[in-house]
Amino acid sequence: MKKISNNALFGRLAQILNVVILLFFILSVIFLLKFDKENVVMVNSEPSFLKAKDHLHSVEHPLKQNQAEVEYYAYKLDTLTQHQAAVAKDKKAVKALQEDIDRTKKTLGEKKEALAQTEQAIAEERAAFEPIEAEYNDMVAQTEAAKKNYNVFLCITVILFVLKVLIWAIWNYKNSKNLRAVCPWMEKATAPSWAFWGWIIPVYNLIKPYTFFNEVYEETEYALTDKNVIPADSKGDNDFVLGFWWGMFLLAVCVMSIFLFSTFFGEGPAFYKLNHTSVAVAAIVLWCVYVLMEIVVINKYNKMNKLMVDNEKVF
Repeated sequence: MKKISNNALFGRLAQILNVVILLFFILSVIFLLKFDKENVVMVNSEPSFLKAKDHLHSVEHPLKQNQAEVEYYAYKLDTLTQHQAAVAKDKKAVKALQEDIDRTKKTLGEKKEALAQTEQAIAEERAAFEPIEAEYNDMVAQTEAAKKNYNVFLCITVILFVLKVLIWAIWNYKNSKNLRAVCPWMEKATAPSWAFWGWIIPVYNLIKPYTFFNEVYEETEYALTDKNVIPADSKGDNDFVLGFWWGMFLLAVCVMSIFLFSTFFGEGPAFYKLNHTSVAVAAIVLWCVYVLMEIVVINKYNKMNKLMVDNEKVF
């Protein structure tokens, strides 16, 4: 019964998924730039829109008070008019009441005039504001439509990336099981299940996937040199290669994601000071380097895995 399995298929699947992920990431960045073109126009137009909106609100502000005053004096005039019959026999009271009615009529007229002026000002302001609002709403609609297109490609990219991580974890799990089957000292090493847990635990997943793969890589290389399958002096600078690969992963996937979000979706210093196209190009370059490095390290390990399978009898 074979102790060692050839796991190259999972490594190759991870490589293929990486290429597909890179393709969809580039497409998502292209759609992100299209969204950004619309979004920048909208953001630049927003202050003038808000200023016009605030001005309209300031013009509308006296309306309720004017309406309330007209209603109050109209009600008062109606009440005073109805009271005339009650004091008809008292000439002094009739005179005082008439003076009060006259004053109320005059005040009511003034309040109606003020209301009419307010309504006229509001009508003029609304007429001026409507095309500004229509233009701004059109910008918002175009920006949202562009954002939806970007979100579609982003979601596909994220789903493919999660799938790739799962394939990568399975590949590492099987490689770790291979080592445990032929290397007694690996019983005290990191458990194979950490191939999965290392990606799941927050913060810890920034380093554990690397340390797990690095351990599997080095122990596989040691097992092959120990059995003279490969020369002892053939190791090369693998620590640098693996470290550079994981460093590019952190830069491309973690750091660059923060830069992209703050540049394209925030309105802070990054949005106004950074060149958006340059940030997008930098993100694509970092992802290309990261994917290339991951393809390289998978190839390097698959070669060692094949050597283990071909020389299983010596283990």
